[in-house]
Amino acid sequence: MHIMLDGKRIVNTFLELVKIDSPSGKEENVRKYLEGYLKKLGVKSKKDRYGNLIAYVPGEGKPAMLAAHMDTVQPGEGIKPVVKGDVIKSDGKTILAVDDKSGIAAILEAVRYVLENEIAHRSLELVFTREEEIGLVGAFNLDYKLIKSKEGMAIDGGDGIGKITIAAPFITTIGIRVFGKAAHAGVEPEKGINAIAIASKAIAGVKWGRIDKETTTNVGVISGGKVRNGVPDLVEIKAEARSHVQSKMNKEVQKIKKSFEKAVKRTGAKLEFTAKLECKGYKYDTKDKFIKHLAEIYDRVGVRMECKKSGGASDANVFAGKGIKVVDVSTGGKGPHTKEETIKISELEKNTEFIIEFIMIEQ
Repeated sequence: MHIMLDGKRIVNTFLELVKIDSPSGKEENVRKYLEGYLKKLGVKSKKDRYGNLIAYVPGEGKPAMLAAHMDTVQPGEGIKPVVKGDVIKSDGKTILAVDDKSGIAAILEAVRYVLENEIAHRSLELVFTREEEIGLVGAFNLDYKLIKSKEGMAIDGGDGIGKITIAAPFITTIGIRVFGKAAHAGVEPEKGINAIAIASKAIAGVKWGRIDKETTTNVGVISGGKVRNGVPDLVEIKAEARSHVQSKMNKEVQKIKKSFEKAVKRTGAKLEFTAKLECKGYKYDTKDKFIKHLAEIYDRVGVRMECKKSGGASDANVFAGKGIKVVDVSTGGKGPHTKEETIKISELEKNTEFIIEFIMIEQ
């Protein structure tokens, strides 16, 4: 079946979406836009307790999930999109919000296309989450009692189209507090216990960054001390470890913990160390039936699919952890999270074609 898209309509939907401010935590106006859009199509939607939006498109067979997130990073307020030929960009003062307004626009247009043209399609659950950009918070708080899907796609990746993420890491967040003892640094430093110095020694005893091709660690935030001439009695540190292999990640967490325990030993300082599995990783084989099906669909729309492993996490990690086989699918565009962010109209159209092919029932 030849798909005849209304290119202007897709672009207009995308432009309307990016003009709606929705930094993380302030997605309400985008959600209202989606509720109104879907209502005009006769599609019922429901807001869960956390403010995520779930919509149901009746069709044939078991439902599939199509997901995208409503929030954007900063600077993402007051976006003024500029269309020049085949390229859409911002005016240079903000991001464009391709991540993830392009994903939302493509989903909306795909659903509208099959409904308006009365094309046989599979049952769908559309999931629009909050606060993806600040730690997948919306997906973690999604009411999964409202979800029946066992497979689907998160339309969220960047850097061109045709790229799907078949592997994403496990991530553990680490919180560390070293408690020392305050004293005047010039008058009686001997009475103090320098929490920053102890933490620095512990940090120096750990290998940070790239551990191997599947594993990384990072210390990202260090805060402590009140004045230059005071021995600091507290330092707080935020770190992480991530890997495509959970045992490797756990091993690095233990190395970090042992280094801090060693540094604190016999100093009189105290250590508080917490480690939390932030999200589970996922990994699918390229020979997996679902992955092969996506490759066939890309072939039909003239795009060569590229499977990749990511060092980052997305809502797909959370869905996978809930037993839903979801992969991240690229939306197109370049320069996500920057003022130089762009997307080609042709990419937006091609991604929409791909989603239409995914939800259509082959006759």
